[in-house]
Amino acid sequence: MSAVSFSGFNGIDFGSIIDATINAESSPLNALKQQQTDIKNRDSALSTLSGGISTMETQAAAMISSSLFTTVTANSSNTGVGSASVGSDAISGNYTLHVDKLAKSQVTASTNGYATRDDIVADGGSISFTIDGATTTSIDITAGTSLTNLRNLINAQNSGVVATIVNTGNSNKLVISSRTSGEAHGFTINNTLTNSTGTALAYTAGQSPTTGNSQNAQDAVFTLNGIGFTSDTNTTTDAIPGLALKLSGTGDSEISVAPDYGSIETSVKAFITTYNQLRQFATLQNNVSSTTGTRGPLANDSVLRQTLGDLRDVLLTPNDNGGRYKYLADIGVTVDQTGNLQIDEKAYTDAVNANPGDVQKLMQGSGSLKGVFGRMKDQLQNLDGTAGLIKTTRESVSKTLKNVGEKITAAQLRLDMRKRELQKIFAAADQAISKLNAMTGQLSQLSSAKTF
Repeated sequence: MSAVSFSGFNGIDFGSIIDATINAESSPLNALKQQQTDIKNRDSALSTLSGGISTMETQAAAMISSSLFTTVTANSSNTGVGSASVGSDAISGNYTLHVDKLAKSQVTASTNGYATRDDIVADGGSISFTIDGATTTSIDITAGTSLTNLRNLINAQNSGVVATIVNTGNSNKLVISSRTSGEAHGFTINNTLTNSTGTALAYTAGQSPTTGNSQNAQDAVFTLNGIGFTSDTNTTTDAIPGLALKLSGTGDSEISVAPDYGSIETSVKAFITTYNQLRQFATLQNNVSSTTGTRGPLANDSVLRQTLGDLRDVLLTPNDNGGRYKYLADIGVTVDQTGNLQIDEKAYTDAVNANPGDVQKLMQGSGSLKGVFGRMKDQLQNLDGTAGLIKTTRESVSKTLKNVGEKITAAQLRLDMRKRELQKIFAAADQAISKLNAMTGQLSQLSSAKTF
């Protein structure tokens, strides 16, 4: 519809009259829009609540996991001798470790050195390596080959040895090392290199895995609880079931493998933090905003009240689990004066060290009897945004929001029609007044003409 124009010559602002009329009649529409905003805010707050419930549900599920009380940790009395890391099948125990030897890689340095890396070390002959009974392809030299060139030729074979150039401070030597530690990975250098222009690269006469080396190949030798072991590396998973043992020095150490009660405490603290955040969220909903002067969208909301009430009941109600502990407070998890959860670390540690089985029963239950966190998980599932109370509430909110949206559309349409109707009425009035003013002017002119 094209815009309606008024003459503006009649001294009446019809546009302002129409705007004032529409504004006055917009109160129902404005009320619907405010209702729509309030509903959206409530849905957003319910979504936030759902996220917190989902996090707590995941945490509660972790607290009833069968592996929670079977997880162990390994500690060493002397990490300079050895340490251990646990696997999934590790079990508790104490192990006396004595290390006689560490596994080592063979290291063999040339007997002669050179002023620079570019010095020619061979122009004939060959070099190869015998490793664990197998000999590498011979590297045949037919022209002047520098120290650097020879190093690169050896490494290009990607065999069981690696070549490096070491500057001793006086000269540069070619050092050959085993890629892997242990006696089985030692090597013999088969060297027939010649150098017609200088000294050929050489190694100790009679060199073998056990002689003529800077460091001989060596297996680790150690005992564990008096049982002897050898290993070609300093890390082994064969000595202690479920543990990776790492040797780092000779001497003695005690390796203890014990239940990891600290990780359980960490999980409990994470749950406490999420629960307290949920309570803080609820408190903020009932606080009056300093900027808007209103409370949060879930102030006095029945869903929020039920959520907090249901969780509080699980936490405070005695739990019949077949063990000595009936309340979380018995193991140091209590409610402070503000309603938040807190943990007394000493009380928890004392309880879990003295009676770990009973702490497990309190948390996880026994047989068909559910513990605190089993009941908590069930309650959270009844509340969550996937299939519980919050989901059904948000579905209802969505339907209400759709209904309000339809009412807003209808109310806006009525106002638009009302505005067009007023524009037509006042446009006609404007034209009528304009005509009347014109006729009045003509009559005035006729009256003036008769007086002459």
